[in-house]
Amino acid sequence: MGLIFRQLTDKVSNTYTYIFGDSNTNEIAIVDSVHENTDEYLSLIKKNNWQLKYLIETHLHADHITAVNQLKNHFVNSVVLLSAKSEVQYKHQKVTERETLHIGNISMQFIETPGHTPDCISILVDSNRLLTGDCMFIGSCGRTDFQSGNNKDMYESLKKIITLPNDVLIYPGHDYKSRFVSTVQEEKITNKQLLHKSLNEFENDLNSWNLPPPKKIKESVPANLLGGLMPIS
Repeated sequence: MGLIFRQLTDKVSNTYTYIFGDSNTNEIAIVDSVHENTDEYLSLIKKNNWQLKYLIETHLHADHITAVNQLKNHFVNSVVLLSAKSEVQYKHQKVTERETLHIGNISMQFIETPGHTPDCISILVDSNRLLTGDCMFIGSCGRTDFQSGNNKDMYESLKKIITLPNDVLIYPGHDYKSRFVSTVQEEKITNKQLLHKSLNEFENDLNSWNLPPPKKIKESVPANLLGGLMPIS
């Protein structure tokens, strides 16, 4: 017994929500929650007798509304962790580059990986699982064309990730092809955005995507600045 680790999928936004923690203390963290799935989280917590210690957002999301407020309403002592660069307007604890916190004996180290947004962070869990949020995807990376995204920052963040050991598992914030996990070594070999020979080549690729805005951006960003939908009174 030791590491608790669950990967949950929101089928509407293709968001991966992660639950991890220490089975010896039953303390957990929830990363990138989705408000429509709050009941699923509550059911898992009750079924497993878990204690919610941390709520973590890898960045300010534009494609879904977080469940932070809903979960805080049930677990008032849980702490919300966000990048020191976050501009959210609700109570939270800021984390900085390479800061390490613990859930029982399970470590989580925070790595600044901006590019998709300035406040993007990745989380290295138990030294061997990296939750990359909207920075590195399996075979690709997050888009940089809104919310102050930056191609150069993304390029450097991807390069930072692949300095980790080859056997570190990569768990992205989204996947649109039903893939769930990769490794640093696999991404070095197969990730198109890591195979570009220069920043200019990388930028030309990302600038050619011409993607439509996220469908829920107009409602998600304002809501997420306040922690999602308002808590039940």
